[in-house]
Amino acid sequence: MEKHTFRRCAAVLAACTVMATAASFGTASVSAADGVSKWGDANCDGMVDMSDCVLIMQALANPNKYGLNGTDQNHLKEQGAANADVFENGSGLTSGDALSVQKYLLHSISTLPESYKQGNNPVESTTTTSTTTTTTTTTTTTTSTTTTTTTTTTTTTPTTTTTTTTAPKSNFPDMGTPMNSSATMVEDFRDGNSKYFIASDGWENGDPFDCGWYKSQTSLDNGCLTLSIDKDYSGKYNYAGAEYRTNDFYHYGYYETSMKAIKNDGVVSSFFTYTGESDKNPWDEIDIEILGKDSRKVQFNYYTNGQGKHEYMYDLGFDSSEAYHTYGFDWQPDHITWYVDGKAVYTANQNIPKTAGKIMMNTWPGRGVDGWLNHYNGNTPLTAYYQWVTYDQKGAPNGNNNNNNNNNNNNNNQQQNPWEQNNNNNNNNNNNQQQNPWEQNNNNNNQQQNGSIKDYGTAMDSSATMVEDFRDGNSRYFIASDGWENGDPFDCGWYKSQTSLDKGCLTLSIDKDYSGKYHYAGAEYRTNDFYHYGYYETSMQAIKNKGVVSSFFTYTGESDNNPWDEIDIEILGKDTTKVQFNYYTNGQGKHEYMHSLGFDSSEGYHTYGFDWQPDHITWYVDGKAVYTANQNIPKTAGKIMMNTWPGRGVNEWLDQYDGKTPLTARYQWATYNKNGKSGSSNNNNNQQQNPWQQNNNNNNNNNNQQQNPWQQNNNNNNNNNNQQQNPWQQNNNNQQQNKTTASGLVDYGTPMKSGTTMGDDFRNGSSRYFIASDGWENGDPFDCGWYKSQTAFKDGALQLSINKDYSGKYNYAGAEYRTNDFYGFGYYETSMQAIKNNGVVSSFFTYTGPSDNNPWDEIDIEILGKDTTKVQFNYYTNGQGKHEYMYSLGFDASQGYHTYGFDWQRDHITWYVDGKPVYTANQNIPKTAGKIMMNTWPGRGVDEWLAHYDGKTPLTARYQWVTYNKQ
Repeated sequence: MEKHTFRRCAAVLAACTVMATAASFGTASVSAADGVSKWGDANCDGMVDMSDCVLIMQALANPNKYGLNGTDQNHLKEQGAANADVFENGSGLTSGDALSVQKYLLHSISTLPESYKQGNNPVESTTTTSTTTTTTTTTTTTTSTTTTTTTTTTTTTPTTTTTTTTAPKSNFPDMGTPMNSSATMVEDFRDGNSKYFIASDGWENGDPFDCGWYKSQTSLDNGCLTLSIDKDYSGKYNYAGAEYRTNDFYHYGYYETSMKAIKNDGVVSSFFTYTGESDKNPWDEIDIEILGKDSRKVQFNYYTNGQGKHEYMYDLGFDSSEAYHTYGFDWQPDHITWYVDGKAVYTANQNIPKTAGKIMMNTWPGRGVDGWLNHYNGNTPLTAYYQWVTYDQKGAPNGNNNNNNNNNNNNNNQQQNPWEQNNNNNNNNNNNQQQNPWEQNNNNNNQQQNGSIKDYGTAMDSSATMVEDFRDGNSRYFIASDGWENGDPFDCGWYKSQTSLDKGCLTLSIDKDYSGKYHYAGAEYRTNDFYHYGYYETSMQAIKNKGVVSSFFTYTGESDNNPWDEIDIEILGKDTTKVQFNYYTNGQGKHEYMHSLGFDSSEGYHTYGFDWQPDHITWYVDGKAVYTANQNIPKTAGKIMMNTWPGRGVNEWLDQYDGKTPLTARYQWATYNKNGKSGSSNNNNNQQQNPWQQNNNNNNNNNNQQQNPWQQNNNNNNNNNNQQQNPWQQNNNNQQQNKTTASGLVDYGTPMKSGTTMGDDFRNGSSRYFIASDGWENGDPFDCGWYKSQTAFKDGALQLSINKDYSGKYNYAGAEYRTNDFYGFGYYETSMQAIKNNGVVSSFFTYTGPSDNNPWDEIDIEILGKDTTKVQFNYYTNGQGKHEYMYSLGFDASQGYHTYGFDWQRDHITWYVDGKPVYTANQNIPKTAGKIMMNTWPGRGVDEWLAHYDGKTPLTARYQWVTYNKQ
């Protein structure tokens, strides 16, 4: 039983003084045989008033003094305890009984008891009531005025009724949508407990929150979670507020709650996600806030790295303080859509948060924000109610409240929410409709269900080079490590006894080592054979516990008479909403990258994989490419392994292991495909594909398969549908032949794409979107001014030239083209021939900065004339650079046209050469829209970077076209 302090009840007294001397308001009298003299009359004085609430709370807070055997002369008696059991009658005295009495005195409920314990409610009860009307005149005298008030009080006249009593768990109507019980995380407060949330206790955030948050202001014993505002009788703060927050972090997906808000000037009832400095993260937040000054509206807002100012006020069309309604938001990499009662009502698309956060609800009064909340009048207690909270990593349900079930709906002109699919139209024939690449397709008919563990991942590739399906109860390619150990930091030995194949999966468990040889017994499965370049994947459910690791990896080393080469997927039990990628090449590691999953990997099966090629490793989660490494890639074939183990001496990495056992990770299958990620011939029509890969088989009947929006399908007559391709190479069967352009240069690149958001084809001899910089300069290291005279449309291209500046203003004259408009996230591409000469640069990039009243954000493709067989990628976020990466092209960029591009998204930038992704950056990504630019210039004082410029002129770079696609 939760014990509440006396101050909550004392505060209620201030709000209910007018009733302190009131007679009973229709309380039921029952016979002495029922053991109750008057419902709610805890002190047995024949009346029901605030003194009964006080005694109930005193008895709970200090039973030695005020309980049934208390020392105080006014302690609770047995008769009073029977009278006071008015909330869930039959369950004994709780703080809920005091609340029921308060609600009765405030006319929120009309009779007592409020409810009965399940199985204890009587079928019928006889209620005797009376009605009389009296008029009372009260005279109040102050120092300046005398006020006479006439009050009419109505009580009930004698009647006898027979009623059937039923009571829901909470006393408020529920006008919202039902709870999604199949969501990734489900917290149902109606059960009287919380699995995922904790109460903030003793915390405060300063202005404008005029309160501290206390656990005592929360309750779970009223068939819901209550978060209350009260006075802070400790004197530490003016007021005591309430807050509930998760321990875990959650990322992209759909968040929803059932809430009844507070109606009172100056206060807020909320539901939101948050992370910030306290979590060693940027301040990212997504808000649903109901301002008590007008509970018929709800405010949506969000912060990205501390930048807010995205408030939007939505008219609800109802009073949120009068009933439960559902409020939610669908957070995806490129948008947030807010929902009310299952209906999408507002979408934001700019500068979307990207950092996983905790889920929170709080109630608080404001200070110094009267213009926003109105002035708080100090009224207490004030309570918001929450029935449940859910999070679904699959995103918002598609059309979950669309009641138009007409299977032949022909209203083609009906405008839809662009972020929602209408799944009720069973005859939708738009098989080629592009899907959101960030969402899973939940109509996967091949989705597995292993007992009570849900499978959220992609289907097993049954046509892979090596397929090990542990669901069959056996293993052909793997063996269990038995009696092996690796020393620190692995605080265990690996035993076959810790493995099992008899539960429809492979289980790898951690337990105590009862032999005494090691502290703990771990489990490991490994292949006998060695595997090299290709795509590796498993379906795994990880362990959630501090200090332990669940893994999938390749390894070879000294035990195989090889160098130590390893590629890792490791889920650390301390935070199973993240996965760590790493690799070792000849013993050199330090390539760790932590990726936020957006779900809890311990709550179901997900697929984890990596595509290992000679020049890169790309890791995948549930079929989606999430990270690429390009430096010092391993080259030695290794064994495929999975293991589970507790760590020793690595508390900073794993947190300290608490010794809890047994702990089990589960694996459904493991596959290896020597042809890489795109080599799969999986016929699962609804399987989500890697959005960065081409689908080269035009005769494939997979009508719902997601296509790479940036690439064309060029194999119109390719009949070899089952041939597996290297995902990083183009299929040249129907590749456009390299052609000689008007300038005599050969075009080796990919064709200019049609249908893009912006396309400027300079081969036409003009530009629609770009202008020439004229008379501008940027100082060092740009040893030139930019002049329009150095630009020309000639020989089917835009030419940007470097020449001497004969005006004498600068040493040299360079050239620059830039857009008037600003462009944000999307795919940028150009066809360019670069300059070959020491000391100069040919470029294609986006830029914004102080000249635009913006932070300095920039994304670069720069070819240095000193070595035109390479290209340098770089970017700046709010002026922070140092992200240079030099990529070897495999050709000379000055010898012909090639295409260079980059895909800029909120959580990554991927650079492309001739349509091939070659490098990805994931840290501190720019977020401010910029202008698209190309320029040519000689450097000064940067000889180490560019080599010394010899002053040779003229030098010319050529550009055939530029495209931008915002998809």
